[in-house]
Amino acid sequence: MTTDILQISTSAQLRKSIRDTLWYFEYFKHGLNLDEIHKYLREKMDRESLQTELDLAVFRKEIFENEGYYALCPQSLEIRIQNKARNEKWLGIAKKMGRLIQSFPFVRAVNISGSLSKQGLTGEDDDIDYFLVTAENRVWTTKFFLMVFKKIFLLNSKKYFCINLLRDENHLAFKRHNIYIATEAVSVIPLNHPEYLSQLFKENPWLNDYFPNAQIKQSGKDPTRIKRAVERVLDLFLGSAFEKWCQALFHRHVQNQSASPNAHYETTDYSSAYFPDSVESRILNHYQSKASLI
Repeated sequence: MTTDILQISTSAQLRKSIRDTLWYFEYFKHGLNLDEIHKYLREKMDRESLQTELDLAVFRKEIFENEGYYALCPQSLEIRIQNKARNEKWLGIAKKMGRLIQSFPFVRAVNISGSLSKQGLTGEDDDIDYFLVTAENRVWTTKFFLMVFKKIFLLNSKKYFCINLLRDENHLAFKRHNIYIATEAVSVIPLNHPEYLSQLFKENPWLNDYFPNAQIKQSGKDPTRIKRAVERVLDLFLGSAFEKWCQALFHRHVQNQSASPNAHYETTDYSSAYFPDSVESRILNHYQSKASLI
């Protein structure tokens, strides 16, 4: 009898966890496939058991399914399916641009973040967001070189070159802990050197509390000899003084931005974050106010 009650309780909790996961992405009208639900699920379990639960949920008409995607609303499935080709195209562009970014001095790892990392581009102001890991104490020098390149060669277009977040390789721990930060962290697609994401997970063990099924593959190579040589020359002639000058430059730029309740900026020694219109608070309100009512 006790075992039956425990199984019913566990099943009910799992059903709620699946609905909560799908509800989070309803903010974007975005359906998820099996692997994505497994990654974002807050319950530790294998894919086979999850697939069984999803099939039952569809049978009970608790959720909808189409072409291997699941959602709480049919419209979210339609949007996801309609934009599959768009996201594949942009992912190809992001990989090419990522190889270019990786060649810049002091860049240690290039990762896709934002909507594209979740295959969520829909044609409305599409752009490619990157999360970069830099050499220690070279966040601002790296950003300066990248911004100069963007302004001169890309005419300051952010469409294919939106560098939202940079952190140095020895400071990958996040100060803010919530489901939005956790979702963004585990969504990141490494274009190279995924060992830095493995290190990010180690420095943020709280991520496992949100998403116990999320995993990062480990592999990577050291920067090329030519790149290391260029970095040594830049360190010799520019060094820490130039790093501080760049930091002050970008700090003044942030201070001159129009105040917005949704803005989030970081200009610390080891982190640069530039989100003039962050959706964090809106997503948290969406998730916290509705998830328990589904």
